[in-house]
Amino acid sequence: MKKALTLLLALSLGLMATACVSRSNQQYYEQAQLYLGSGDPATAAELFSQLGEYADSADYALYATALAALDAGDLTLARANLQAIAPFKSSERYLMYITALEAEMAGELEAALSLYEQLGTFHNAHEAVDELRTAIPEAVMREGRALMSKGEYAAARELFLSLDGYGQSAALAANCTTALNRAAYTAADELCDAGDHLAAMQAFLALGDVLDAPDRAQRCRAALTAALQEASAAATLDTAADVIAACEAIGDAEAEAMAAALTERFGVNLQLVAAADSQPYVLLGEYPTGESGVESALLWRVIRLDGAVVTLLCESVIDASPIATPTDLTFTEGEQSAVTGVTLPSAADLASLTDLGTPATPYAVAQGVTHAEGRAVYWLRDSLEGGVHPVVTASGNLTLPTDGANPGVRPVVTLSLEEYVFTAGDGSPENPFR
Repeated sequence: MKKALTLLLALSLGLMATACVSRSNQQYYEQAQLYLGSGDPATAAELFSQLGEYADSADYALYATALAALDAGDLTLARANLQAIAPFKSSERYLMYITALEAEMAGELEAALSLYEQLGTFHNAHEAVDELRTAIPEAVMREGRALMSKGEYAAARELFLSLDGYGQSAALAANCTTALNRAAYTAADELCDAGDHLAAMQAFLALGDVLDAPDRAQRCRAALTAALQEASAAATLDTAADVIAACEAIGDAEAEAMAAALTERFGVNLQLVAAADSQPYVLLGEYPTGESGVESALLWRVIRLDGAVVTLLCESVIDASPIATPTDLTFTEGEQSAVTGVTLPSAADLASLTDLGTPATPYAVAQGVTHAEGRAVYWLRDSLEGGVHPVVTASGNLTLPTDGANPGVRPVVTLSLEEYVFTAGDGSPENPFR
């Protein structure tokens, strides 16, 4: 029927061209409309172009040329003409159709399907929808099989699972899972052979009931526990944190008990080591601090950590002395065994401080220490030429002692954390380690 109508229109056009009486523009316009409606946009475009600016012939000429280009597969020309006249007629819908075609040709099938679905039955878009709904899962299946052939089973499984049971997708996903489990079991076995029992145990546990994974995990756990018993018995301050972490990683009652015992033994010392750079505070030893001469615990600041040996600087000037010499402090038996020296600070000891000034205790003031505005002058152990020792002034400056001055004693001690265990506190001045 379409061919017959086109033939009839062509015959009419021929007769019209040879007729003695010219036809009106309206008649040519209607003739062009008939060609466009009959599916011959190329002839319609030619007729519309001859009509010039008559009515909307110029727009129709571009429109018909675009449809002819679309039929010929020239999407670039079709898009350019349609964009020039949009929203004339169905230009916008044709533009969407062209975008869908381009997406389909680029392999972007999901995007193309979405556009075709929006077009409904326009230009037979529904037929493209039906085709893509079959083509898309088949394309995913092909991609999944290609990934399997390259050993990329995890990615392949994700693709197969995304198909919600289409075709053989469920069976292929199961095959991927089997391959992944087999590879994971082999990797866990290799970790065990290499002696990394913790990683091996975790890998076997992750496999669930695959093969004999639960039994292998338990055997790794037993090997770990035995090794940690030895490490726990030989633990030092340097190794305790690692042993505790390893015990906690196992997660069974025996390992947790070992971790608790090590934490009780080293816990606060480990906190002190971790906080050493921020110069935490500790309580250690005793000395008279009040005017009455009653002894009380001294507050110290951590100024250096060398391995398990910590250097502490007293936070107060505790006594007055005419010469640069430390004074005797009172230590408990446990403290005495861990303290390796009591001395005066050097300039190097004070290098990490932003303020060298410090207050004097009421006892030191009562002993006549030179002080001003609550801060005291104190000796350094550094010896200059002639045996003169410098001092730190009340304002925090390094200088030589002046005539008539009575500098004070600000002691420094070194303490072995292997020999002494702090059990409480958080390192703050209000709640020092003790």
